Amino acid sequence: MQETADVLVIGTGTAGFTLALACRKGGRQVAVVDDKPYGGTCGRNGCEPEKYLMQAAQVVHLTRQMSGQGITVPAAMDWPALIRSKSAFSNGVPERTELAFQQAGIKMYFGTARFLSPETVAIGSETTVRAETIVIATGARPAPLDFPGAGLVVETSDFMEMKNLPRRVLFIGGGCLALSFGHVARAAGADVTILQRGERVLKNFDLEMAQLAAKAARARGINIVTGITAAMAEKVQGAFMTYGKGGCTEAFPSDLIVNTSGRIPDLDPVDPEAGAVARSAGGVTVNEFLQSVSNPRVWAIGDACDSPYLLSTVADMEAEVAADNILNGNRRRPDYQGVPSMAQAQPPLSFVGLTEAQARQSGKKFRINRGSTDSWPSSRRIGQQGGFYKVLIEEETGKILGAHLLGQNAGETINIFALALKFGISNRELRQVLWTYPTFISDVKDMIE
Repeated sequence: MQETADVLVIGTGTAGFTLALACRKGGRQVAVVDDKPYGGTCGRNGCEPEKYLMQAAQVVHLTRQMSGQGITVPAAMDWPALIRSKSAFSNGVPERTELAFQQAGIKMYFGTARFLSPETVAIGSETTVRAETIVIATGARPAPLDFPGAGLVVETSDFMEMKNLPRRVLFIGGGCLALSFGHVARAAGADVTILQRGERVLKNFDLEMAQLAAKAARARGINIVTGITAAMAEKVQGAFMTYGKGGCTEAFPSDLIVNTSGRIPDLDPVDPEAGAVARSAGGVTVNEFLQSVSNPRVWAIGDACDSPYLLSTVADMEAEVAADNILNGNRRRPDYQGVPSMAQAQPPLSFVGLTEAQARQSGKKFRINRGSTDSWPSSRRIGQQGGFYKVLIEEETGKILGAHLLGQNAGETINIFALALKFGISNRELRQVLWTYPTFISDVKDMIE
């Protein structure tokens, strides 16, 4: 069966969803296709359910750290009940996504899409679609592990569906996913080990702040082992044994091994080469308008695109930009200024802008406001220990170059700094704002003096 479309969107996650609806609203005949349940990773088995689990872990930890402040029965996590609740939260995503497409008049296909030519895509074995514009929004997939016994390792999506949590959990990889799910498993009572091949965790974060986050994790009983690359896994008498390479003979026993080594663009099933679509390790190679550099009929957005961030907020922004360019000609460029990131650890770690190392490399003249927040009322009232802030301020202008926060509500408070960085608001201007008090955000004034 041969069909046509003005715009064919491959992938129905947050990027594909946003672009498809925008193009349909702009009067184009739009079709979407996905080989997975509609809705993408973020809503079904990514950041949304991850946050759901992490929120529960934060409640457990908060009651524990306040046990000396009038809280007499700290909370405990009922893992099976939590997973049922999380699933009820996320299982409706495909149905809601399909309903939105149906109401918008968008044609839906189900199956694996792959290029047959620069303008034609096959869907399964029976359907081909020739489209004026083809948008690749296939997202990312877990980076594969390549060592004997890698088949024993589960993905984070599997972890979030486990009806019962094993007693010992090993995470391979020391990025945001490892810290987040490590804290969840620890709050649920599991013994947790994070095995990181590099010499530090959270390599994209400021070094000092990453070290403080690791210290906080260890204080909560999480075993972080750095400088060891997983080389083999095997099952021995009902338990998993993971071994490192490079002369490491130590075995790391566990009852569950989870791959948190990162994510890569999910492009292979699409066969970009058959569509004359150039790509790199970071995704489809695009120009400043998010259009393929080798096939002008093709656009790429979200995690499938070779852009600086693998974040749902960035994916939505890129979708809006690409949709505008598809409808009106190339006139908009994605703006990556002031994009905040967060590791959903306990306490959370967030940042926006430059790290200290990057700021020094830039040659800018700046000062650093840094310090512990443990004596602040916002920390004392919840029994928080280990809170820290680090703000980089340009000397001449007072503008925020970077901000790094470790502590309760850091993921919310960082948005104030993101706003300042994006629109060039100086520390003097920020100090004129009368924040609601007492709140975590009102602490901003003490970070930017």
